[in-house]
Amino acid sequence: MALFIAFADALPIVGSGTVMIPWAIICAFNGNINLSIALIVLYIIITIVRQLLEPKVISNQIGIHPIFTLIAMYTGYKAIGIIGMLIGPIIIIILKPIFETLIDKGIVKTIFDKK
Repeated sequence: MALFIAFADALPIVGSGTVMIPWAIICAFNGNINLSIALIVLYIIITIVRQLLEPKVISNQIGIHPIFTLIAMYTGYKAIGIIGMLIGPIIIIILKPIFETLIDKGIVKTIFDKK
């Protein structure tokens, strides 16, 4: 069952709740309240951990601050959908060295210098 949940969780939009919530409801109707409660608690823990840690892990992997990663993922999603969530951070990865070079060479500073 864990492999099926992991596969469902890897698919965009589907997620682990697609398996765990109906499983918990079926267990509750069958009288297995303890398993039902355990499944709901496990689902809540999985959701919280993913929401808190996923942006941090992604940002550490690509070397970009988590807020910029989230902004890139959200902007990409709004622009072109699910594929945009993958393309947004890739664009940030490409733009980061360009802006670092511009800042290091002083080009950005000369633009904002008052004369």
